[in-house]
Amino acid sequence: MKCKEAHRVLCEAQDNKLSFARRLALRWHLAICDRCTRFGRQLEFLRTAVRRYRDKE
Repeated sequence: MKCKEAHRVLCEAQDNKLSFARRLALRWHLAICDRCTRFGRQLEFLRTAVRRYRDKE
């Protein structure tokens, strides 16, 4: 898996359950790629921040 695909899969995983094969390929890529791991953490941070903001209103 290349970084461009990993970014797409990380975004997809926010809304949909990934197949076992996609999840495994993503985990393998994240194990060796710090940039994509950071991108995944940023996505999770943004998702949490939006959820907290939404719940406050």
